[in-house]
Amino acid sequence: MGIGNRKGNAAGTVLKTAKEEDGLTAFKAAKLRAMNQRKELLEQETAFMICGISGNPGTGKTGLALDCRTEEEKKTHWLFILDFDEGAEPTWRQHWGNDEKIVIFNPHIYKEDMTVDYLATADMARYFMAMVKEAIETGQIEDGEEIVKIDAVKAIIFDGLDSWLDTTNMIARLNHIKGKDPRAADKVKMVPTQWYARTEEYKRLFKAACQLRCHKFFITHMKEVHDGFEIVGLKPDWEKSTTAKLYQHIECKMEERGKTFKLTGHVRKSKTNSNNVGQSFTIMENDGKKIVWNGIPEISEGTL
Repeated sequence: MGIGNRKGNAAGTVLKTAKEEDGLTAFKAAKLRAMNQRKELLEQETAFMICGISGNPGTGKTGLALDCRTEEEKKTHWLFILDFDEGAEPTWRQHWGNDEKIVIFNPHIYKEDMTVDYLATADMARYFMAMVKEAIETGQIEDGEEIVKIDAVKAIIFDGLDSWLDTTNMIARLNHIKGKDPRAADKVKMVPTQWYARTEEYKRLFKAACQLRCHKFFITHMKEVHDGFEIVGLKPDWEKSTTAKLYQHIECKMEERGKTFKLTGHVRKSKTNSNNVGQSFTIMENDGKKIVWNGIPEISEGTL
């Protein structure tokens, strides 16, 4: 009996020691991670932007993000565009069509009946994000049998955050109807657990983008704010927690006067330069004869 107790005590001591050693190893790993993060921050000259750009159609949102490189950076730095809005290509063709360092990816997957395969679309978006991460970390991307060299990545542009939100809505609805006719998903009344699943799906891709070591631009349209049946304003059409996670937020607008118009960018938020908050920039102007694109130089310079 006494021998049995000693064995039991010995086993307990070994188990306790193992747990303490595991805890110590985890503690060392956490310290190493913290110090590596400190080193990376010190090596980085400025904070990577996490910039939201909102506005109605045709207000220069995509062009503003595409214009994030300096003239010198255009020779070496790549841009990756996750085009949920399916609208980046015309802007690229008009102004950057000869730039091979801009990669536009449409993640939408369609079934034979031309309905969207929402789960497959979400997977394609994640794979694209992983490809950008690989490009940043290894300086190259495999393209079949060819290896494409990536000198540097300036930014990832998430174009159509409102469309991604719609996709996550449908994923939650489809999960609720358990594989029945997808067309029935539009009529499903969502319950709190489904809304939670929707939000978590949305955040997974958003967070994956935010963790990339490059600048991030999130583009969305505006949606109406109602008080009963009355429209009382507009707000960005993204998941409500998004604004709090952004470092910068620019709202784009169009101002028309007769045959002339201009596009303006209003800085609603900037954690990196408080002097910019409240400022308005003239992004583009048309006097009826000539169109001038100004962009926002602070974006390419990294001082927004």
